[in-house]
Amino acid sequence: MSTEVVNCPSCGAQLDINGTEEFVQCKYCQSTIRIQRRNVNSDGSTTLIDKATGMVVGTVRVPFGYQVFGMLQPEVSSYTYPFGVSASAYNDKGTVIAYYIGEGYTDRSKCPALSGPQSQALEQVSRVHYKDFMDVGQYVHGYATMYANASNATYLKCVEERQMPLYEPFNEAEALQNYRRRVEFEKQRIGNPGMAKDTGFYLKGLCRIYDMTVNGVDFKFAISTVLEGWKYQLPAMIGGLGGFGNLFGGMFSSGATKSKQPQAGAFNDMPANSVIEWQSEGVFIMQCLPQEFELAFKGAYTDFCSTFRLDNGIREKLYNMQSQILQDVSRHTQQCLDQMNRQFQTWQQIHATQQAAFDSYTQGWWNRTNAADAARRSSYQSKLAAESRMSDRQSEGTRGVNTYVRPDGTEVEVSVTYDRAYTNYSGDTLGSTSAFEPGGDWTEMKRKQ
Repeated sequence: MSTEVVNCPSCGAQLDINGTEEFVQCKYCQSTIRIQRRNVNSDGSTTLIDKATGMVVGTVRVPFGYQVFGMLQPEVSSYTYPFGVSASAYNDKGTVIAYYIGEGYTDRSKCPALSGPQSQALEQVSRVHYKDFMDVGQYVHGYATMYANASNATYLKCVEERQMPLYEPFNEAEALQNYRRRVEFEKQRIGNPGMAKDTGFYLKGLCRIYDMTVNGVDFKFAISTVLEGWKYQLPAMIGGLGGFGNLFGGMFSSGATKSKQPQAGAFNDMPANSVIEWQSEGVFIMQCLPQEFELAFKGAYTDFCSTFRLDNGIREKLYNMQSQILQDVSRHTQQCLDQMNRQFQTWQQIHATQQAAFDSYTQGWWNRTNAADAARRSSYQSKLAAESRMSDRQSEGTRGVNTYVRPDGTEVEVSVTYDRAYTNYSGDTLGSTSAFEPGGDWTEMKRKQ
């Protein structure tokens, strides 16, 4: 017969519970306690079901006295985790343990190429969330502060850091190797073009303990998570997208957007045009009264963190939704490329029309210019000829001669006393003042105009 050791709610002593009894009596304080049985699986785990959909969320093992439930949160949406999942366990002593599915972000603070209009449009499809990288200490404290604000806490102080609450010590080196393998798998699945140059990986697990006051009541608050990060560098002037959140091989770039300096963190300096894809695997928290904390931390909290498992159906749904996001991104990218090609073709047509109009205008201008120049030259030549004739007439009048032109084109001057002039084959000249025409080989010459 199997037994499970639990504590008496009155005195805190251990109770021996067998598998059949509904009531048990404490042998120390004689209190009678009713055992609330849970529907458990053969391995002792409890199935978590979302009440709204009836979908199995996962399984977890918790001690007797704890009630558990799971919940899907479709409003939580990113590429890494397309929908949210949470699970909780609580007992009648006010101890609450919860799991929230992880978050995924891209740090583009040193890569302004991811900030252009095209990239911003892509964010709607890829569900990429941008946030500067935080190391695990910064992340845990930010999450604790957010939880305290949601609880209207008036006091919150980190008092201690502990090892991860797991059955086996957290093996950071092994977890890092598994993460690197997942990144390589994701590159292959998404079709990374190989432009990104890996420059480092980060993986750290941390558990912090806080003192917290809510409505005048003091609590102990524990939060633990594992933070993963992958840093890579893109070629200069290339806006290719990367990582779990953005590694789709896009070709979007922007103008000179001034980038802000990243926070000092695990990766130290970031080369220009570098990007960090970072995420948490999930966050486990526990809130309880101070006097219950140590027992709950070593027991229920460690049980919860060590045994919680997402259902295979949930994992498959997450994977399928990621694949759908990739298809949507691919379709969006192709639409953008088609649009750019259409815009380029339209630009070419407009440019060809403008060039033809310019060429026509230029040819018309040259034709008009050449015609005007030819007219100017003709007018100038005519003017020069007229002036030359006038000059010749003045010269002839001064010297008392007229100029005649022989048949061979040569010129000869004859006295104005003659009104006609003749020449022969020998080149002799004969002047005449009458209608007399010499015979023989004499030919009358024309007067030069």
